[in-house]
Amino acid sequence: MTDDRQAGLTGNTRKADSQYVEDALGIEDEYESELAAVQVALTRYEVTPFEYARRRSEIAARAFLRLAEAHRRFVARNS
Repeated sequence: MTDDRQAGLTGNTRKADSQYVEDALGIEDEYESELAAVQVALTRYEVTPFEYARRRSEIAARAFLRLAEAHRRFVARNS
């Protein structure tokens, strides 16, 4: 592989890496915000422990699926 081509791939990889990190951090921020809101609702007795557990699971599942999609985009950008 030529040095020019390798440099181009390295640049693309770095861009893909930084985009993936940006996506992952955004997903994590949203996850933590949603989780904090439901935790506050639990401490205020606005939701039952059962409802809290259900909502927490839903929040985690959404975050996991969004992170999986971000990972798929990352892999596609590096291919």
